[in-house]
Amino acid sequence: MVLAKPRRQSFPKLQIARSARLAWRRAGDQRMLPVQLEEVIATCRGARVLMKGQAPSSLAISGVSHDSRVVQDGDLFACIGGKEHDGHEHALEAAKAGAAALLVDRELPVPTPQVVVNNVRSALGAVSACVYGYPSTVMKVLGVTGTAGKTTVAHALAQALRGCGDEAEVIGTLEGPHTTPEAPDLQKALAEMRDRGRRWACLEVSSHGLDYGRVEGTEFAAKLFTNLSPEHLDFHGDMENYFRAKRRLFERDAGVSVISVADEWGSRLAQELQVKDPASLVTVDPTEIHNTHLTASGSSFTWRERPIRSQLLGQFNVVNLQLVAETLRALDIDSDLIADALQKVAPIRGRMQPVASQGSDISVVVDYSHKPEALRQALNVSRTFTNQRVWVVFGAGGDRDKSKRPIMGRIASDLADEVIVTSDNPRSEDPAEIAREIVAGAHGGRVTPRVILDRADAIEQAIMEATPGDLVLVAGKGHEAFQVVGIERRPFDDAKISEKALSYRDGIQ
Repeated sequence: MVLAKPRRQSFPKLQIARSARLAWRRAGDQRMLPVQLEEVIATCRGARVLMKGQAPSSLAISGVSHDSRVVQDGDLFACIGGKEHDGHEHALEAAKAGAAALLVDRELPVPTPQVVVNNVRSALGAVSACVYGYPSTVMKVLGVTGTAGKTTVAHALAQALRGCGDEAEVIGTLEGPHTTPEAPDLQKALAEMRDRGRRWACLEVSSHGLDYGRVEGTEFAAKLFTNLSPEHLDFHGDMENYFRAKRRLFERDAGVSVISVADEWGSRLAQELQVKDPASLVTVDPTEIHNTHLTASGSSFTWRERPIRSQLLGQFNVVNLQLVAETLRALDIDSDLIADALQKVAPIRGRMQPVASQGSDISVVVDYSHKPEALRQALNVSRTFTNQRVWVVFGAGGDRDKSKRPIMGRIASDLADEVIVTSDNPRSEDPAEIAREIVAGAHGGRVTPRVILDRADAIEQAIMEATPGDLVLVAGKGHEAFQVVGIERRPFDDAKISEKALSYRDGIQ
């Protein structure tokens, strides 16, 4: 349901100095022209500058870095403080590597020019946008936030835009180590997209990214909300704080807000935005999708009287595609073009991804569902694909929110017929202890889980023991090609392990 047709956005540039507004022009070799330090300082309120024998106008800045190991000549090095590392301790190392200046929250005994601000993180977004030429003001950025669906929606947006004849790329979970990159990395990535001629960037925006200010300095043409369910409560404390973190994306003045009201949190957010800025609000109600049919090969449904056939699996992906469609419509793209483009959206790697094996008598699906609600959805969808047993192989990440472990154990026990609990990026924790916490939640459920800590063995055993017609859901890692044990990232790919086991099974039958 559209509460109000959003006004066409003009995407004005940030309120910055005239010289900084022109900084995005490139030299003949397509590299950014350096900006002067004085332009960078102008973005920082109340900044103090410590320079000996130089004026800010005489110092050129060509990039921003927050990692002293990758500093290049001419960079501004941002000394970010954190629980485990403090960039101020690496300032001298950065200076020796060629940093032209430092962004700090206290004066350091380093002979390099320093810009002293109250909080480095708070200043870093605007600083990075300035240095990289405010890329989000010359292209359109679509930001997607929510607990589940960010990756699918961001990639579906980009694919649909390309299907409509435009150029779009994605920044998110599949593209880097963080769902939302640190501000310097984000602005650099946007600048590189701009320089490649891309008009659209589809960005996954995490609650951590919002709390850490990683998207400051970024203008959004549209801001999308998928849903909210318990996650990252070890970081946020409770659901109210988690919701407030997500809401920050929508507190920006520019851009249309496209809100799925499929859950109570989306409905609440839409109500709050209706009071604040109804002209820029679009609500997306799943009950307005009709004639939905779900199969093991995709789905079909009717959107705004237009029939859609999709390769994406499950009801939740119908909701995701509706959110994509309404966003593009709010951005004045023709509805017939949108409908045609949606049908070309390909499955996203690691998201309800079928594992192919010619002639197999069982089904295997790999999914990233590492959160309670996502696991519930994946199991419910899996149930619709078979009349036989549903298996699930899953674990829970170490050094992450422990409260979800017993919840996921109970969900698996209630919704699957066979449950194998295994290891999933244990990091510094004992995998056996993580498994015990998961299994504890399954007490009183329909199925008693087995524990096989070696993830490859767990996947192989499920596939080998499955009987004709069964479906095996391998959940938790999805697209990831590694397993984190301690501080070591070991090669591991659920899809490849599953494919190998399935081929072996098919070969011996």
